[in-house]
Amino acid sequence: MPNNEHLDPEGNELTGLTRREVLHRLGLAGVGAAFVPGLVRNAASAATKPKPKAKAKGKAPAAAAGGAGAELAKMLNIDPKFAAKGLDFPVGVVLALSGTGSFYGKTMSRGVDLAIDHIKAAGGPAFKAIYKDHKSGDPAAGQAAVTELGAAGVSAKLASYVDDLGAMFQGTEQYKMFTLDGGGGTSVFGRGKPYFWGTRAETPTDPLPGLFQYLHKTVPAAKTVGLMGWDVGEPSNSLIKKDVLAKIAAGGYTHNGLYELVPIGNQDFSQVLPKIKQNEPDVMLLVNYGQDPGSFVNQSVTSGIKSTIIGFEFTPDGVNASKGSYDSVGYTFAYDYFDPNTPVSPLAKLFVTEFKAKYKDSPDFYAANFYENMLVLWEVMRRTLKKGGDTKKGDQLDAALRDNLTVVSVYAGDATTVGTFTLDPTTHSVVKRGMGVFEYKAGKVTTKATFGINGEGFKIV
Repeated sequence: MPNNEHLDPEGNELTGLTRREVLHRLGLAGVGAAFVPGLVRNAASAATKPKPKAKAKGKAPAAAAGGAGAELAKMLNIDPKFAAKGLDFPVGVVLALSGTGSFYGKTMSRGVDLAIDHIKAAGGPAFKAIYKDHKSGDPAAGQAAVTELGAAGVSAKLASYVDDLGAMFQGTEQYKMFTLDGGGGTSVFGRGKPYFWGTRAETPTDPLPGLFQYLHKTVPAAKTVGLMGWDVGEPSNSLIKKDVLAKIAAGGYTHNGLYELVPIGNQDFSQVLPKIKQNEPDVMLLVNYGQDPGSFVNQSVTSGIKSTIIGFEFTPDGVNASKGSYDSVGYTFAYDYFDPNTPVSPLAKLFVTEFKAKYKDSPDFYAANFYENMLVLWEVMRRTLKKGGDTKKGDQLDAALRDNLTVVSVYAGDATTVGTFTLDPTTHSVVKRGMGVFEYKAGKVTTKATFGINGEGFKIV
């Protein structure tokens, strides 16, 4: 059986996994609960057993993986002495494998599985991904998952929904389980939690400084900013609002008083659109995710709203829900988006090429993030081995990361250099991460500006 099958800790294949392409419920955390989509509790668990994987014909896939492995080993300058070749290493992967966010569990697991193939081919360990289902934000499912992984002696895991809305933090600390969350980052409630690291930008807070620089240059007449976002409950709503209003002021704008919160998964904006129209800002921050922004943009067109609308996520769900509005009027968004059509570094190009070859589809940013997380885990393992440590101990993996908080990335870099990102030792969130402003229109995404945390290195493209 392949090392990256969907297994529980006893080696049994998971059932009840649905891969429907439905509403996004991933933890794209800003501050507070930071609009974590997984707050929806009624995610259904499907009872359909996944179809067995078709057997590969011939030796082409193995040859392709081997070639990619050699390239990966070269570009990462892997020292074979510490590459952990032949080491069987179980890694927990706790994702939305069923429920409303199951499509995103699918894309994340694809990134994981591809990385596992590449790392083994590059002379690294034989990772076995132990997939666990948090059912699109069910804290009880997450808590059960971390308990099962801990009891099985798993020292490392990848996770999403900010470690399933924080329910896994206690178990993560108890079992000293080194954890990377590339789905939602840390959010404010996950910052500084032991052994837990958020490896992507928090939205909307991290992109705002760079976004405001972009708007000053491209929409110079804009003076006021308002917001419509998800209602995630208290105290998170208040924490989010405080942070966003502070960044609006720091960006040289005035909050016009518009701050409307709507239910997660809301597709009918008939109640809020008149309020926006009555108090219309020059710039409106659209802080919801998945299908929701697409539905809003579609309905805003007929309402006559003239605000410059900025979102903080771009997904196929949003495109579909916009019913052609994204294509006709355009949709601008700002965050750490990975564009598979314009990979920059050698690593990014390798990832995109191999992903398309394996899955016959282009990767999205979640696939990129989880492919990247597996490479970070391997990097931390190599550091641990170089120090003479034990990779089966999560606290030693955590210490090895802290030795150098700049790690490998499929983002950033240039035509000859692999990119990196950097984490903060206190918050465990990113302090250096490539982001930008992008526009989708007529079936194409165009990069408008690039920048880092706090707008560092801002550049109009």
